Amino acid sequence: MNTADRINRSRLVILTCLMGMLSFSTACKKTDPVISEASPVDSDILEEQALDLQEKGDYLPAEALFRQCLSARTQALGPEDIDTLSAKNNLANLLHDRGQNAEALQLHRECVEARERTLGAAHPHTLASFNNLALILKAEGDFAGSEALQRRAWEAMKQEAGAAAPDTLSMLNNLANTLSDMGKYAEAEPLYRELIEHLESLVGSEHPATLAGRGNLANLLLRKGDPWAASTIYSQCLETRERVQGKEHPETLLALHNYAAFKLETGSAMEAEFLYRRCLSSRQKVLGPDHPQTLATMVNFARALQQRGLQKEAESMARESVAAHHRVLGVEHSLTLESQATLAEILRDQGQPQEATALFEEAIAGLRESLGSTHPTTLGVLYQYGLLLKLQNQTVLARRISSELMASARRSLPEQHPERIKYEHFVESLR
Repeated sequence: MNTADRINRSRLVILTCLMGMLSFSTACKKTDPVISEASPVDSDILEEQALDLQEKGDYLPAEALFRQCLSARTQALGPEDIDTLSAKNNLANLLHDRGQNAEALQLHRECVEARERTLGAAHPHTLASFNNLALILKAEGDFAGSEALQRRAWEAMKQEAGAAAPDTLSMLNNLANTLSDMGKYAEAEPLYRELIEHLESLVGSEHPATLAGRGNLANLLLRKGDPWAASTIYSQCLETRERVQGKEHPETLLALHNYAAFKLETGSAMEAEFLYRRCLSSRQKVLGPDHPQTLATMVNFARALQQRGLQKEAESMARESVAAHHRVLGVEHSLTLESQATLAEILRDQGQPQEATALFEEAIAGLRESLGSTHPTTLGVLYQYGLLLKLQNQTVLARRISSELMASARRSLPEQHPERIKYEHFVESLR
């Protein structure tokens, strides 16, 4: 019988990584199921159904099934059986996807402790728990803690399974993503290139996993200020996926989403608008209107429309996005709060400061609670709110926000991180 002990990957459509205020998507292939003879059949069925629902973005019923699975295995096998811990791991991953990081963090810590005690520190399941715990820490803004755990997991998995094993490469990918998010581009880039080299040797240059690795490298190149090198990779990855996987394959649409985000980030708003329209239409058809990846495209599409000067359509799309996030993810999810902040930016730029202020303040309060005051997402929304206050000549309050912004940025972002430099310029503009 199968127990799917999923190693959670950094996937920018589901785990959003901000580039300014744009979300890019990364992907890596999943772990093969672990074979076990101990699990009751009913719990296996529950688990398979839950994983399928989670893959489709239908989180609420997936959570109920994961909880049933965990309860059944705890009663039948005991709380520290290998299959029970797999069920706990999968529930924690689902809760992470839903933005319920406090409970997810607790469950992953319990998995780490139990697996170290029962399986040993070098067992692949234990290393998977290190990896998943690291992703929660990163989501909570603890980048240093996440990096340390990911390095430990990657080094141990290399010793246990080899440098080119699929799980080793997944952990390498996650470590590189974290370093890139921290602005440690010189450390992250060679890791991405090592990842791509291994994948090309193992599965070929046109395999989806290789294309995902190359897409992650493109994200880094764009962040560090090499947009032309990034452009070549984005376009090649999209062309290859369209040819190999088809134009409406979910991973092709992921590449299309990223290429549109690149165009928007580099000032090609007209091209970005066209690409986002195509991506949104296809994702609504292929994945459904409530899938988290569809919601991610809605947010960025609203930004593209705003940059194009299509203000009414931008506002309408942003409001539709907020309503969908409320319905699918709940009012307290960090991605819901980000969508509110996007609407606030659009309203600010349209000269509607009163509603924009209320949305910004609600989003900031929620992000401080869910992600913490030093998380890059919280900082980005604080910055946008500060711009509104400056436009309204509320200099005293703008300076107060800028002081909080810089104090938090100094704690979480390296000195040369582009976002920190941008925030410093904003502080200078208020003097």
